Amino acid sequence: MRLRQPAALTAAAVTALVAMPTAASAADPAGTLYVNNRATTCTDAGSGAADRPFCTISAAAHAALPGQTVQIVDGSYRETVAITNSGTPDKPITFVGTAANGPTPLHPVLGTKNALVLSNVHDVVVKNFSLYSDYSATTVPLVSVANSSRVVLDRIRYGSAGPLSAQLSDGSDHVTLSRSLFRSVGGIAVGAGVHDSLITANEFNQTTSAAVSAVDAPNTAVTGNSIAFSCAESVKIDGASPGALIENNVITAQYGGAVGLYSGCGATSGKRGETEISVSAASTAGSKVDYNTVHPWSDASAYTWAGTAYPTAAAFAAAQPGQAAHDLDLDVPFDLNLSQGLVLPESMKGAVDSADPSAPGVDTDLLGVRPTDDPNVANTAPNGAVRDRGAYELSGQASVGLAVTADVPTLQGPAPFTVKVTAKPVNTFGLPQADYVFTFGDGTAPVRSTEPTVVHTYTKPGNYYGLSVAATDVQGAQVSGTFNSSVVVKDPAPLAVAFDFSVSGPLNVAVTPRIDSPYVVTKVDVDFGDGGRASSPDGRSVEHRYYTPGSYPVTVTVTDEAGRTSTVTRTVDLDNGAYLGSLQPGQRVQVLANTALGDLMGTGANYTKGVWAPFLSVPRDGAPFDVNRILWMTSATTADQYLRTFVLAEGKIYTADRNLGPAAGGVAQGQWLPWKEVAGPGPLSGLITQISAASIGNSTHLVAVAGARVYEASGDRASGTWSKWGDITAAAGMPTGVYSIAAGTTGNVLHVAVLGADHHVRVADGDYTRGRWSHGDVTAAYGGPAGITQLAAASTPGSRFHVVALANGRVHEITGDYAAGYWTGWGDISAASGLTAVTEVAAASTGNTLRIFGLDGWRALQTVTGDYTAGRWSGAVQVNSYEAAGATGQLNHITAAGL
Repeated sequence: MRLRQPAALTAAAVTALVAMPTAASAADPAGTLYVNNRATTCTDAGSGAADRPFCTISAAAHAALPGQTVQIVDGSYRETVAITNSGTPDKPITFVGTAANGPTPLHPVLGTKNALVLSNVHDVVVKNFSLYSDYSATTVPLVSVANSSRVVLDRIRYGSAGPLSAQLSDGSDHVTLSRSLFRSVGGIAVGAGVHDSLITANEFNQTTSAAVSAVDAPNTAVTGNSIAFSCAESVKIDGASPGALIENNVITAQYGGAVGLYSGCGATSGKRGETEISVSAASTAGSKVDYNTVHPWSDASAYTWAGTAYPTAAAFAAAQPGQAAHDLDLDVPFDLNLSQGLVLPESMKGAVDSADPSAPGVDTDLLGVRPTDDPNVANTAPNGAVRDRGAYELSGQASVGLAVTADVPTLQGPAPFTVKVTAKPVNTFGLPQADYVFTFGDGTAPVRSTEPTVVHTYTKPGNYYGLSVAATDVQGAQVSGTFNSSVVVKDPAPLAVAFDFSVSGPLNVAVTPRIDSPYVVTKVDVDFGDGGRASSPDGRSVEHRYYTPGSYPVTVTVTDEAGRTSTVTRTVDLDNGAYLGSLQPGQRVQVLANTALGDLMGTGANYTKGVWAPFLSVPRDGAPFDVNRILWMTSATTADQYLRTFVLAEGKIYTADRNLGPAAGGVAQGQWLPWKEVAGPGPLSGLITQISAASIGNSTHLVAVAGARVYEASGDRASGTWSKWGDITAAAGMPTGVYSIAAGTTGNVLHVAVLGADHHVRVADGDYTRGRWSHGDVTAAYGGPAGITQLAAASTPGSRFHVVALANGRVHEITGDYAAGYWTGWGDISAASGLTAVTEVAAASTGNTLRIFGLDGWRALQTVTGDYTAGRWSGAVQVNSYEAAGATGQLNHITAAGL
């Protein structure tokens, strides 16, 4: 199998070729700013239009707004670019080099401190650049990211005279550095307070410092990188940096006794570093090292964990169970020529099709190659995944066949006539194509695209032949195809569409299309913007009910007999102030209940903002259960801000997730995903009578009572996978006979409060770090109220687990302080708050505050707040008094979860 060489990423000259914009500036997308310092019409006093671009990147950075893209034509820009404007999660500001040959060089002025500075910004993407600096001061990084969030630096070549190429500092978070080249330059430094950084799919080739170092930076992920011949460590996690993830990397300190030609490390311990992966003692908690290839110096160690050095993966794994179980020592014969890149040779089969697919990263390797199955290597990655370790993906080259089709059902229509041209390559290994060049036969310039489909508009009537495409796959193979028919363009006849809408009540909308076309309308499609759709063949009004208030893009798409499609989008605004406020950052709680009228409803509170969302129906997509037959409900929130709701109905457990965080992965904020049965853990012996749930990170632990015993299964939200049921009763050594359960977590420990048949409250503790269960009898040690019928639970900071008990209509609470090693006595919440005559209770926490929700004798929802910072309980109030009106009928069961 031949290797694709990184020719497009070889060292660039100081001055690169200029790709001038085409004359068709009117077709340039709205919201795009242009930079071209070689254009005679460039000016920093303009608006950055294609025909009058900015001369400097700095001017464009000052003008860029959320959702805008700054396109920089290839050239040499001798400036320090300070990015101070921010985007939004769904509308980032993007800076992209648009060079025809390689990335866009960005050179700071001689003597300046940085090439690129991002300070106090968020939601910014920078990609396709070459960055150079002439500044050689020992403390100055080429790129500085300070106090910034959700920043992506992608496909960048770093060239710096200083010791660091990139520095993250001042509490920055969720910064991604991906698919970039660090060749004979400084590495990446992740500073104190920085968290949730992702360093992935990069090549670190003979870096003059540690390739990646993190100090006091929790949740640093270093995945899928190729690191060779670096001075000092390859990956150094230092200070207090828990939650580090080091996976899927290919690391080589030397090959066959040789060292990097340009690294300057020599072979002395003072320069080269004596370990390749180092994790300090204060960083081991929650950290994981696995699926790497690590080849250390022959007289040094591969790993240092909490100050102890391990020469091999086997020694490390034996001493630290759960670490380096799939690591390998591969003496990778990398080509020491920097221009070749750290591409895996085929002989390194252990690194091929063996990477952990669950590790965070990007969708392609450094060159844009997608994970590809090598047919000559047995797949050893989990779940049959085919991603290779390191920054480069091996791929096979084979002959390809190409077909070109139009994207419209007819090739005849009025000018301007738009067609969709699709290349259909055939590749025996299923490899993606990297580049397409389309020619349309009408005299316009060929269009180069990385996608197989392009859209072209014929502006004048005519009969056009010669539509063709040349396609190049990821291995550089090229083939041409010609469309064997013509495109006939006639005099124009427009198709226009608009629509009216009316709102009836807070959730109902009627959409009435208005269509103007000389052709018979064959299809009218209405997309309501929340996943709901409707067809209106004759253009009559269609109605739709929304599940949540908010702003929805309603889109009407019309097609006529000529095959043309016209689309118009308008925003429907439903009352959304309290609803949106309940989802914003702050102390938040979600409450769900089923009503006597057969509805499943939810509300949310943001205590920081002092708002409650209205009670609204929960979508029932995919729900096979009868709401009136719900026996129990429970919920928990995950680290990635999803609400996981579970209902027990007719002996089965069903679940649905709701995104409480920013929109991501095509899931809007506040959106519910479809209901599914929780079948993965398998059947239980006996009828399930109660359930409870709690989360550790993104893993949710579901606890169930069946056959008088307590069981637990854990489920990963993103993958949808579940473990099998485990018997907590047996593992913790508790007696059988269970009336009620309630679950919570502190750190990596699952706590399950159990009300036994002997009326004792016991707490089982599942320590997932130590891999063992234990339990204690709270009643035996501390007594408690008589007549307990139900338990609820929540956790607050400081490893405190709160058990809430309902006894004779009154609510009581006891706290286990696991950090201090003691339990408090029982407290009477009803006496402190006035919450009495309670028939069912739920608990949630926000920060250091415990939120108690109870159904009173009228089955109405009341709440009280225990502020552990202030040391007091609030009085009981009805949730309706916080403008959560809207629930109809009495409430049967409730569940609550905090975030």
